[in-house]
Amino acid sequence: MKLKITHFILLLFLISFFTGDLFSQCSDAGICILGKKHESSMEMHNSFLSLAYYLGSSGTSAFDGDNITYNSFKFGGEFQVFRAARIGFGIPYSFNTGILGSASGIGDLSLYWTYNLPLTHTHSINFQLGAKLSTGKTNTVDSLPQSYMPGLGTNDLLVSAGYSTKNFGISVGYQKPFGRSNNDVTRLKRGDDLLFRVGYFQEFNKLSVKAEVLTILRMQESSIQDPLSLTESFITIDGSNETQVNLLGEVSYAVSDELVLTGNAALPLLKRDYNLDGLRRSFTFSAGVSYVFSLE
Repeated sequence: MKLKITHFILLLFLISFFTGDLFSQCSDAGICILGKKHESSMEMHNSFLSLAYYLGSSGTSAFDGDNITYNSFKFGGEFQVFRAARIGFGIPYSFNTGILGSASGIGDLSLYWTYNLPLTHTHSINFQLGAKLSTGKTNTVDSLPQSYMPGLGTNDLLVSAGYSTKNFGISVGYQKPFGRSNNDVTRLKRGDDLLFRVGYFQEFNKLSVKAEVLTILRMQESSIQDPLSLTESFITIDGSNETQVNLLGEVSYAVSDELVLTGNAALPLLKRDYNLDGLRRSFTFSAGVSYVFSLE
């Protein structure tokens, strides 16, 4: 049965990789940290610090014809504060380049609190509450649009609930952005996001394998500054509340009790036309290292 599941996961990746014109996302928006399950080495130790490199491409946008390459280093971690509760954080530093120019800098800081409630030895439910804070810049001297910026320009509320067993997990999350980005070009206002996350997990001694499907429903259409208006006015972009579906695969290897190496890839299963927020990806690959430890 395990072999058949592994073959099925590989088949999905191959279909996604060789199917063109499919674009979705799960990058630094904040919502994709919700409901994430860690391998057992990180669960047994109650805390960790991690550093990862991410490479992604927006693909050519049907809206403006741009194609942006995203490079970022992300530093993050989790710390146990009570027996069943952790606090976590993540912050990226990004280098983004496209046909209009380039932008770099610190991105938005994500903070979250996780509470895990065991039901049995292998079954549990968990809750997360967090925020994505607008610490990243949204403007450059040469006035690039929001899609190039390291920061999204809004303070967002994050909340989720999930259920997991040893080999399976399911969760639902919500991200609520407040306000409008102060980017000089677009002044983007994003809609709320609703996340559904389903995953399968398997461990082989020091090796951990994870496959997840993430569906993100954009609840409202985006609005931007009207480029034809001489006064401050905004227009709604029809069809910009696109549904996003991603297939995520991750492999982790415990080099020692304290050191874990991780590689993952995110590929789209559903077409997305717009990249107004800079979150659209034709692919994302990452590699990272984590130091796990106990505070007790």
